[in-house]
Order: sequence, then C-alpha cells, then structure tokens
Amino acid sequence: MREQLNKEVMLELHRRIHAKPKPPTYQPITVTEALHRIKRGLDASVMLGIYSVVAGDHEAAMATIEAERNLDETTYQLMVHVAIAVGRNIEEATKAAPLYTYILAVDKAMDAVKDLASLVIRGYRLSRDIYEEIMALSSMPVARITGRSLGSVGLLLDKYGVDVLAVRKGGQWLLDPDNEVSIEEGDTAYVWGSKDTVNELLESLGLEPLPEREEGRLRDLVSAIEILPVMNELAHYQLRAQDPLLADEILELEMFMDELREKNTASVLSLDKGFDDKFLLLALITRVEDISDALTYIMVMPAEEEYREVLSSLIEAGEEAIEMFVAGRSVELEELAESLDEFGASILAVRRGREWIAVTPYNLPRLRLNSGDTVLVKYEKRVRNRLLAVLRGMGLQPARTEEQEEEKD
Repeated sequence: MREQLNKEVMLELHRRIHAKPKPPTYQPITVTEALHRIKRGLDASVMLGIYSVVAGDHEAAMATIEAERNLDETTYQLMVHVAIAVGRNIEEATKAAPLYTYILAVDKAMDAVKDLASLVIRGYRLSRDIYEEIMALSSMPVARITGRSLGSVGLLLDKYGVDVLAVRKGGQWLLDPDNEVSIEEGDTAYVWGSKDTVNELLESLGLEPLPEREEGRLRDLVSAIEILPVMNELAHYQLRAQDPLLADEILELEMFMDELREKNTASVLSLDKGFDDKFLLLALITRVEDISDALTYIMVMPAEEEYREVLSSLIEAGEEAIEMFVAGRSVELEELAESLDEFGASILAVRRGREWIAVTPYNLPRLRLNSGDTVLVKYEKRVRNRLLAVLRGMGLQPARTEEQEEEKD
C-alpha cells in the first residue's frame, strides 16, 4: 500500500526525481565510449527499474533515478561531439541523424523507467501476493543480495552465469559494474539471470530460492517484461546488420507487445484487488509497452557507412559479443538455452532461410533448430572458448562473416 508522505518530503522527492542536469562541460571521451556507456546504462536500468516496482524496492528505485541522470550527462557529451563533427555542414548533419535518433530512443526508454521508479519513491507498493506471483512466474528474475561477500562481478558470471545490474558501496551506486569490481560485506548487489542460475547462487549463500510457477494471472505481464531484453539486443544488433527482414521482425515483436498490453490491461482490471495494486500494475503495463516502443526507434533510421561503423561499436566494444552460429543438425532450442545458461549467454533470434524469428518466453519451448538454421547468441567475450566447445558438442559452428567469405573468394 502507498505510504503517506508529508508535503515537504514529497516536494524534496519531486526535486530529486525531476532535477535538471547542470549545463554540460566538455569531457575528453570518444563517441564510441559515450555510446558504450549509454548502452550499458540502458541495459541495467530497464531491468532494475522494473524490479524496483515489482519488489517495492526503494534503493533500486533510487539507483534507477541516479542512472537516468548519469545517462543524461553522457548523452550531452555525445551531442557535443556530434555537433563539433557536423559543424555547419548540412550533408554531415543529415548523415548524423541516426545518432540523434538513437539518443532520442534511449531518452524515451529511460523516461519510462524513471516514471516507474518515481512511483516507488513516492510510496506506492504492490501487495505481497502480487510480488510473489510475478517472481514465481519469472524465468529471468532479478534478486537483491545484501551483507554477503560475493567476490568479483566476473567471478559471479563465471561460476553462476548471473549478471550484476548494480552494486551499492557505501553511498555510491555502480551501475553495470566492471568484472573487476568486488562485492563485499555491507554492499548491496542486484543480480539478474535465469531462474536456475539465480537460485543456485541464492542456495549457495544459504538463502531461500525463488519460487517457480508455470501459470498465473500475470503470466502475460511477466512475458512482456522478459521480451524487453530481447528487443533491446536485437535493435542494437540491427544497427550493424542493417537487415530489412530483421527490422520487420523487431517491428512485429513491438506489435505483439501492443497486443499484450491490451490483454494485460483486461487481466488487471478483472483482478479482485485494491486501487494501489491495479494502479501500479497498469502503470507497469503502460511503461513496459512505452519502453518497447522506444526500442524500435533505435534502429528506425538506417545509417550511412561512416556512422554505421560508429553505431556498430555499440555491440563490438566492451565485454559482450553477439555472434551467429550455424546448426549442423537438429537441436531443441530450449535444450540449447539451458546449456547456455551456465555462461550467462542467451539466444536472441533464429534465422531460417530469409526469415528471422525473435526468441521470446512465448515461443522458446516450441522452437527447434534445423540443420542449416542460424542462431544469434549474446555472450561474454572471455567465455567464448568454453562456449564454443559446448556449441560444437551440440552441432553448432560459428557462421562465416562477410569479411571471411570475401577472403575465401
């Protein structure tokens, strides 16, 4: 239920949530570095902000608000760099339009996430039974761990296959921390991964595992939430691929999210719950769809060669990679996904001939890779050798890149 806050507290919260950033000062960071910071911040903030609403977690909400403010600062730096590069050249300004479109897309998504976090900060909370149902239905949950020494972020990924969205050390938040960051007693960490890997970590710490449930009133809402990371990665991959068929698949996925919004709204309105639960769930449904809509903006404007190379750095820089693999025999996709879980890797899409199929919680159990199909996998670069061994054991090989084909010819 909503906590009653006095007028002075509400005014201070409003100032903090809607504080305008200071006028930007030039910082010597590259466009590639700025883009990479924005991508990492977006990845972590979306899931952290949604979790803050589901769990009524004030700390996670404050971390989301701070992340949005930091991303604003970085986008200002990016715009300064682009403005310098463009100058008064109209032709260059036109070429740079996809960069500005990307900034707009991220800003739209982060505004939706901030709106969700602000409701938590203002005192809105879901009932305990609603929280427990969402967590039980989730196949990719977020979990909060406090007061435990967990070792480095990289160790958690290697040992359990979980990502760390954020760490609070003292009064400082580290969003999407580097692998070298150590999580110590007194810190608060938010981890994200498959239900199996998260539960393995919780059980190793002597903590209660998250419950599991296959069906429930809010199944479609949970599925919509879990489609967002897939849309996010596919939209970013499209910046490099520039594949019209993949663009169509992403747009169809967004249309599906529109349909889920209608179904979810009807489901929530039929619940025998009070005003706060219905209000917060409807806000969550609306903002999840807003985020999916914003993500389509990422790839809506094809970039010319020079700026396509810059935008491609988003999925080539840093610690993660997205790569295509070819199936040499028939494989159940659910079996493949389970094998990838231990590496913190995930399947984004399947390409069958000229058709792209985005992999979501809805269709994963029904999909099978046939010989000759390709699968798009996201993983940490440093686990590639171990990942390749597992994939090859299941009959998959790296797909040849265009550059390799040219060299072969």
